[in-house]
Amino acid sequence: MTLRPKDVYRVEMTDNLSEDAVSSLVTLYLPIIGKDAVLLYLLLHSEGRLQHTQESHSRLFEILNLSADEVEKARLHLEEYLLLRTYAAEGENRTSYIYHLNAPLPSESFLSSNEFLSMYVRAIGNKQADNTVSKFISGTLSTSGYKDITVSVKRMPEDRSSELSVSYQKVQPKYAFSKEDVDINFDYDHFLSIASSNFFPNILRTRENMELIGTLGTLYGLSADRMWVLVGKAVKLDPPYLDTEKLKNSAAREVPDITSAKDPYSLPPNSFLMAKQNGAMVSQADKRILEKLKMDMHFSNEVINIMIEYILKRSDNRLNSRFVDMVAGEWARDGVRTREDALKETKKSTGTRTKRQDVLPDYYNADPDRKTTGEKINEAEIEEMRRLLNQMPKGGKKR
Repeated sequence: MTLRPKDVYRVEMTDNLSEDAVSSLVTLYLPIIGKDAVLLYLLLHSEGRLQHTQESHSRLFEILNLSADEVEKARLHLEEYLLLRTYAAEGENRTSYIYHLNAPLPSESFLSSNEFLSMYVRAIGNKQADNTVSKFISGTLSTSGYKDITVSVKRMPEDRSSELSVSYQKVQPKYAFSKEDVDINFDYDHFLSIASSNFFPNILRTRENMELIGTLGTLYGLSADRMWVLVGKAVKLDPPYLDTEKLKNSAAREVPDITSAKDPYSLPPNSFLMAKQNGAMVSQADKRILEKLKMDMHFSNEVINIMIEYILKRSDNRLNSRFVDMVAGEWARDGVRTREDALKETKKSTGTRTKRQDVLPDYYNADPDRKTTGEKINEAEIEEMRRLLNQMPKGGKKR
């Protein structure tokens, strides 16, 4: 059915376009459906928001500066990719159209679709497709290696300009993948620059997988180059699949690339614990404890390191998993998120030491298998010991 300038149209929409929908349309759909189709979609969306009566197609032709054939071709592209449904009612002198706009696929759904992603790669090539995927998956842009050279030009009242001044500390490189806001210190830019889609297919570069890669690198102090080797070993190509358990186990067995820092609390937890052990490798059991604190409890490196140091001081240089769980649960309930929060928590936990000193009860020293030392122990430590004993398995079973 050929479009004529006198034919009229109305627009119906499901909802307003989100920022992600606009990005999906302009960056992902455009290479496939063409710029005319994208412009037609955006114009129809705008018309739908403002339209109060029927309009003639001559309006579309003039605003878009396209012929009737070009507009019809663009419309067919939108229909082909399910962005538009068209309804027509023929009259004596003109045809009336209703254009129903469908929202573009969310960017994550588009990139997870084998069909759409294949068409996208054919349209712009592997290199640019990889570049696009990295932009959508890697979260906020990293400013690592850059310095702020913004020129301060005052063209507004003093009281307004002060609202826009942001210190560099507030925009430090950070990759936020979830509401838990896990801090990931990993060079995604370099990782994605060396990650060929032949060995790490785009379909596997989901938010979950990319978050896992960065978190493991951050936890175990592994560079982007080393993580790429481990990812390559954990990828299966037919069908595309990332063996996440294999990747976790491989990362846990690695010797950390990062073993020193000006601020020891900023070290990866695995490196920090190695330093506490005078360079000795961390056991697999202790690595699992660190992994749980990072990936399940969502603590930052600094909080984990301060917690580990605190626990080692309180438990004779041992990482008892039950004791760690107890402390981690308490800190989580208290909302510990930063280094400052963690340091306050350690002071709060140890602050009762000087309030009351008690001598061990007589029945404790009366045990013939114990040496009576007369050593004093504070109330908090006694209570902590009771809680640990209550949590131990009953019936004399060994752990």
